[in-house]
Amino acid sequence: MIRSGTRRVSAGARINQQILDGLRAIQIRDQLEEVWSISRLQPQQGRCILNFCGQPGTGKTRAALGVAHRLGQPLYQVDYSSVISKYLGDTAKHIKRAFERATHHGAVLSLDEADSLLSKRVSLDESCATSINQNRNCLMQELDRFEGVVVMTTNLFGNYDDALLRRVQRHIEFRLPDSFMRRELLALHLPNPDRVKANLRFASGFLHCVTNLADQSRGLSGGDILNICLNAIHAGSRDPDPAKWFVTEEMLLREIKRAKAAKEKHSGR
Repeated sequence: MIRSGTRRVSAGARINQQILDGLRAIQIRDQLEEVWSISRLQPQQGRCILNFCGQPGTGKTRAALGVAHRLGQPLYQVDYSSVISKYLGDTAKHIKRAFERATHHGAVLSLDEADSLLSKRVSLDESCATSINQNRNCLMQELDRFEGVVVMTTNLFGNYDDALLRRVQRHIEFRLPDSFMRRELLALHLPNPDRVKANLRFASGFLHCVTNLADQSRGLSGGDILNICLNAIHAGSRDPDPAKWFVTEEMLLREIKRAKAAKEKHSGR
């Protein structure tokens, strides 16, 4: 976006560029080998480990899907609940199986809630310490052997074990959307502006509506904004006649207030 001779780059564009920079290392592997003999430094061909960190609802999981789409590969998604087991040794088996399946399907492996599996080492005098440390070591070993793309997502970056940090090519922070991004998200999630009734104080009433809503939705995540728009669309689609389906600015503002109230209640519990 060009304004007054300067280029305005949204936070989303910066994140996108960081992801592309991380993937470029495997896309130009042959050239890197020819010029730099890169295999002496990183023998695993096609290996790339990315860490997406940030608050819930900021698009980390969706970005992992975008990585797989960019590479033309399926996404094999694994979360904490799908691998953890109360039985000794089973969690490590589940971890190994996840990497085997990702390899078999030629998939990008996505590890959600990765901090739960790769947290800092537990003191041996704590209960279950041996099991937890073994599970983390198993995952570290699988990351070292895996010759593919791994995307880890976490809301708690500070919980990672220090040994993990050297294995990750790029740490990419996902932040809450700024005003520009909120306008973009609102426009994206209200795909039919003709059905959005707004205060027509400017030539483009929809633009005014989106700008006002972006201001009111400060502090909300992309996931929050998606739910706000969906709830408003459902609220405006109750008439038996679809010709009378409209979303009003008041509906959207009401949903914004509800989302903010829920987040305040959760943070204050």
